[in-house]
Amino acid sequence: MTTQEATLVTATEFVTDILCELALHDVKKLRLVDTMQDRRFEKAYEMLREQRSRLNIALDFSLATNPYHGDSSTLREAIYGLREQGVVSINNPSFKTVEVQVDRDDADYFLTKSSIPRHVVTQIVNCVFIGEGMDGQQRVTSAN
Repeated sequence: MTTQEATLVTATEFVTDILCELALHDVKKLRLVDTMQDRRFEKAYEMLREQRSRLNIALDFSLATNPYHGDSSTLREAIYGLREQGVVSINNPSFKTVEVQVDRDDADYFLTKSSIPRHVVTQIVNCVFIGEGMDGQQRVTSAN
């Protein structure tokens, strides 16, 4: 009996999935003016990392926030890459607001093709980004 090799998940795929799921919740902008979003992506990464054996996925990246500045270079690099692919736009010079450019059809397409099961992405986004989370902090709001 052979064991199936784990499916490789990249930072770009992970961030794309999160942004697409947010788009399905009508979230069109993420503000990166402080490091709160970076910490949310870090938490989302940790939730996925904890499930990697069960999901038979391998993560070829780590996503942690810088202990001094609170931002994540992995997140920033992935977002810059997604800008080149047309998934997001950054319409300000100081990288403070990222606009999600995918529509519902594109978001569905990306999530259907993802290496991460869609229900897992939905669960992570609902827990970390939408509404009030476990810590009572207001999360991402729609459309703005």
